[in-house]
Amino acid sequence: MSKLFKYEFRKSLFSKLIFIGVTAVMEIIYLIGVFGEYEKPLVLGAVGLFFTALAGIAFIGIESILILYRDLTTKQSYMLFMTPNNSYRILGSKALENAFSVLLSGIFFGGLAALDFWLLLKNNLELSDIINMITDMLHSIDPRLEIKPNVLAVLLLLLLCSWILRIVTGYLAVVLSCTLLSGKKASGIISFVIYIAISLLIGWVSDKIPGPKEVVPSLAFNSVIFLVWAILMYFVTAWIMDKKLSV
Repeated sequence: MSKLFKYEFRKSLFSKLIFIGVTAVMEIIYLIGVFGEYEKPLVLGAVGLFFTALAGIAFIGIESILILYRDLTTKQSYMLFMTPNNSYRILGSKALENAFSVLLSGIFFGGLAALDFWLLLKNNLELSDIINMITDMLHSIDPRLEIKPNVLAVLLLLLLCSWILRIVTGYLAVVLSCTLLSGKKASGIISFVIYIAISLLIGWVSDKIPGPKEVVPSLAFNSVIFLVWAILMYFVTAWIMDKKLSV
């Protein structure tokens, strides 16, 4: 499994390095604004870092799905299935690598944000606008959310579990598409349609499950629901791969 994990990590390493490079550029612009007390570079750097973090984490997941699609629709599938690994290990390595990359990216960008906030405080610069922006973002998710450690921790857990579910659902859509429309030009579009349909079904069923009313227990409960769905999607996808796509 460790070899498969390293193999999957290397396949997406180049794009990760690109986002690290863009982050470094945005951070330099931000630091120029902080230490030089220039408002425009500070705002430009902060906004650039925020959108780079969003785009980077989103692309990590999307790229993982695209890599699986390429693996199953090109000769690379022979390289995968002729190794002494079953479909469960192959798919598991992809899911674990993606979850690890997303988690590591979240820690990286979260730590960088904390450091940048500390620099603002140290230089006695105004934080109210940024705090208000974060508060507005939290309230857009749930009006009860506040900037507290336990709330932020469980919210990050929810986002991670939700993202893992989205990725594994994408895997299932790709595998179903490759099974039903192997070699067809429309398989990519069909994959997307299947993905949307499965996501809507999961959301509809999840909404019917009763959970706690308090904000933190509710977020934790939803995290568990998302994780259970992700595990189910993983086993279904790996089973289909094992029965229909192995060579």
